[in-house]
Parts: sequence; structure tokens; C-alpha cells
Amino acid sequence: MVIGLITDFGNNFYTGIMKGVIKNINNNVSIIDIDNNIPKFSILSGSYVLYTSYEWMPKKAILLAVVDPGVGTERRALILETKNYYFVGPDNGLLYESAINDGIVSMHEIEIEKLNNLLRNKYDLNINISRTFHGRDVFAPSAALLSLNENISLFTKNIDKIVELKILDYIKEDNKIYLKVIYIDDFGNVVLSSKFNNLNIKDSKVVKIIRNGSEIGIKVGEKFADVNEGELLIYENSFGFAEIAMNKGNASKFLGLKIGDEVIISH
Repeated sequence: MVIGLITDFGNNFYTGIMKGVIKNINNNVSIIDIDNNIPKFSILSGSYVLYTSYEWMPKKAILLAVVDPGVGTERRALILETKNYYFVGPDNGLLYESAINDGIVSMHEIEIEKLNNLLRNKYDLNINISRTFHGRDVFAPSAALLSLNENISLFTKNIDKIVELKILDYIKEDNKIYLKVIYIDDFGNVVLSSKFNNLNIKDSKVVKIIRNGSEIGIKVGEKFADVNEGELLIYENSFGFAEIAMNKGNASKFLGLKIGDEVIISH
């Protein structure tokens, strides 16, 4: 069994502790660090990384995703069973797009008291639930129990609705397309909230990006080498999304873009 881990915890001991909790419950499970450097508090970026990653995991893998700025509040803790995977994480929209895409079979809310009783009585593990680290205290144990094929009804209840957050989100009006920035990678490449093919700009040579009232011409290409060094291009990235990059440069800094910003394409 495989657990794939996505968090915004960065390079520190939080993810190591989560893995330790998992291994305490199931020492035979394999854990893949997909990405623990999601931009802090960015549910949108976490959703994109999960959406573009989960299908590359083995079938029946457990996707454990924790980008949880609402930890300790009334937000629910989820397990979503889909056709091919399990998704574990907070009910803040993080899991929504991926689970919908794979096809939801059942939705469950983790019941913390039942979870604690099960861990204490069957696995001799006592966890005092903190208000700020549900990754360790709720989500990691739940993922570990799933990896052992534990009866999910022992620590969850069925639900029929979850928080929705769409990463595929754009509006077309006349010759303009309104999008938002959903992810920026370490190269400064800017991922937009649409599949490239939906924009219908493939046959265009140049489109205009409207940002803060200013227009910038950007070439439409397929690869970075289609433009000179320091030039911008828009293209289909390796996951099918529309992406803006600068050949051997940083598009996000050049354009002054950050996650959540609106981008308008005119063609």
C-alpha cells in the first residue's frame, strides 16, 4: 500500500512526525513525498498539485493532503473514496477537484473521538489531539488505518456534501478570457485556471495579457525554445494546463503575478 503526501509544511520536522505516526500504525506502508513545499496556506495551489499528481500514484493509493489554514476550527476532516483512490484531508476544497475528477464513491467525516478510541484500544496509541496539528493527530492516523484496510465505519460517518473549490475556473466574454493564477513553480512559471485547449489560442501566434490595465504581447508556443531568452510565451504545460513562462527567466516576477491574481487574455 502507498500513501502519497502533500503539505505546505516545508522542510522541517512536521512531515517527519506525520510519517512516524503512520509507521507506528503500519510499518509496512510506503510513503511518497509528492510535495511538502506547497505555498503557505494556498489551498488553491495544493489543489492543483494534488489534481496533477494523484493519477501518477498506484491504484488504490491514499492521497494525504494537508494545507489547512483553518485547523482547529469547525471545518471537518475528510476521507473521500473514489473509483481508484482514497483522499484524506481537510474539508476546505483541497480535495474537491481531484475527487470529482476520479469519481466519488463515498464521502466520510472523520470522527475524532471514535478515531482516538480505535487507536487506543486496538493499536495501543494514545494521541492528545492538538488544535494546530491535525496532520499528525487526525489525518496521518486515518491514512494509516486505511492502509491496513481498517473498517472505515469504525471512525467516520457518511456525509453527502463537501466544500467545493474549482481550479478549472475561467470566463469567456467576446474576445477576452478571464482566468486566475493557481500555481507558480520554482522557475516562476505561472499556471492558469484552464486547460490550454479550452482557450482556443493554439493557432494564434501572439495573444495579449491584460494586467493592471496594461497589455503585454505574449507568443503562443509549445516549448521554451520557441522564444528567445528573456521572452515570454504561453503554452500547454505537461499536465494540459495553460502556463506562462519566460525562457531562462522568471515570468511571475516579470509580470508581477502571485497566486490568486486575475489574468485576462485577449486574442
